[in-house]
Amino acid sequence: MTNKYRFIIPFLVGLKVLSVTAAEPLVIPDPTNYPSLSTKKMGHVRHMINLANQLDGDFSLMGETDPVYNMSFHAYQFQIAFAQYALASTHYHYTPAHRDLYQKASARLIQRMIYKDVWDYWAHVSKFDLTDRTGSEGGEERMINYTEDDWYGWIDPNIKKNIMYSGHLLQMVGLHQNLFNDNRYDEPGSLTFRYAPIEYGQDPVEMKYDYHRLAKVIYDQFVEDHYRGIECERNAVYAECNQHPILGLMSYDFKNGTNLSVEVRKEFKKVMRKRKYIDPKTNTTMYFLKVNEDEVVPATYAWADGWNGHAQHVWDKEYIESIYPDQQKRYIPSMLRGWPFENMGWTASFDFGWFALLASEVGDTETVQTMTDYADAHFEPTWRDGGYYYPNTTYYQYNFRRDWKGFIHNVGPATGNVLVGFARINPKDGLWQIYNRPWDDTHYSQPYITNVEYLQASVTQAVYDPEEDALIVTLVPGPVPSTSTSFTVHQLDHDKSYALIRDGQVLGEVNAQTGLALPNTQWQADGSLLISTKLAESQSFVLKAMAATLAAR
Repeated sequence: MTNKYRFIIPFLVGLKVLSVTAAEPLVIPDPTNYPSLSTKKMGHVRHMINLANQLDGDFSLMGETDPVYNMSFHAYQFQIAFAQYALASTHYHYTPAHRDLYQKASARLIQRMIYKDVWDYWAHVSKFDLTDRTGSEGGEERMINYTEDDWYGWIDPNIKKNIMYSGHLLQMVGLHQNLFNDNRYDEPGSLTFRYAPIEYGQDPVEMKYDYHRLAKVIYDQFVEDHYRGIECERNAVYAECNQHPILGLMSYDFKNGTNLSVEVRKEFKKVMRKRKYIDPKTNTTMYFLKVNEDEVVPATYAWADGWNGHAQHVWDKEYIESIYPDQQKRYIPSMLRGWPFENMGWTASFDFGWFALLASEVGDTETVQTMTDYADAHFEPTWRDGGYYYPNTTYYQYNFRRDWKGFIHNVGPATGNVLVGFARINPKDGLWQIYNRPWDDTHYSQPYITNVEYLQASVTQAVYDPEEDALIVTLVPGPVPSTSTSFTVHQLDHDKSYALIRDGQVLGEVNAQTGLALPNTQWQADGSLLISTKLAESQSFVLKAMAATLAAR
């Protein structure tokens, strides 16, 4: 923190001015110079945590379930995965010194991801080449070349293809390991998939994975198909779906000292260029590659450009930023308003969300502001249990028309639950920084807070600044009113004294070694410091290490 971001506060205890030395007044970091979650950003965070904390089998607010053999872009797995990515961005950029809430939510989302209702569609989807279909006279789709070979799919959602699921799971586990230094998924069987018994009286079918096996299975598939990409449903490679396993392999490399992602990125980029996965003339992302025919199916979709671009930006930053202006002009503002009752096409309910996310990642703050303001104006924003989201519109899977004023009238659960909130939260280079500037071991030895009562208080910033040797924490009232709350500070240096400042007012000095405490503070047996406070409105705390013990003059 440079001098221009500091302010000096002399303070009084009784009639005495406290200072380190006469020539060295206490320099206190200003909390407003650190990233902080706004009311709406905090609302999005709470909504995603609420979704994470739903009971197993409860997918309330997450949309209608398609027939199990026909998953959609609003599938549970996408909402769960992108909620974890959004919370990862929140933790990294706003609350790196508040771990337990985000670590529990991350683990809970991974647990939800491996719940059977999320992935058992694959037992059906794996039977079909969904690119080989056409419309029937009755308006339904039918398979053209359906043969006996298509009768049998497979249950395991990770072992082959289905990268639209396994790639996200790998990315989620990698983020969890690296953000929280939590290696639980290294344990054999830590990712166990259970499928209902095939016959009455049998035990469930179990497929046991861990972080290492999942990474190997995915890496091997990239190699086997010469880096064209791993199929989602059979015979279809989507560029955007292959970005997530690449990010997962990047996390794996960082944690395990391997170079799997280096090779995959290099070779996959060669294929992308040669086969024009992103058309160099239009700078738009393909729909998919038909593997058996080795045919690229071109397209112009905001969701495809947004989905692929926000993730590829992590490892191909300059290229994505070079093509983004053309994409932005193509979709904004034309996406936002058109003819009354205009049919926007089958992608209407998720085009908006994924493109907003790309805009946030490349740092187009003007477009992000335009799109989040638009969502607040037209998507019926709702507060529920402290969370802020945009409810699904009726018949979002079938009605793709604008409203009578020409505004978007189709919001699906991926956009409303996760993507707009993610775009609002995510700063420029938000994901890029997580993967290219990962925390090292020093981060985990720094002071941090725990035990914030989730219903009573929200933590809008929690940052340890090593240059200032100061912990900055801001609390705001939570959804359940309370006259007071508390939090616990860990890993303060017991050889140092700390000035405790609340809302710019220095309350005094605390020191673990001497047991020196202040009213509403208490040293715990494990060396942590419990701080209690009233919470009628926002309060900012700073614990600033002293160059020497405060002395009264």
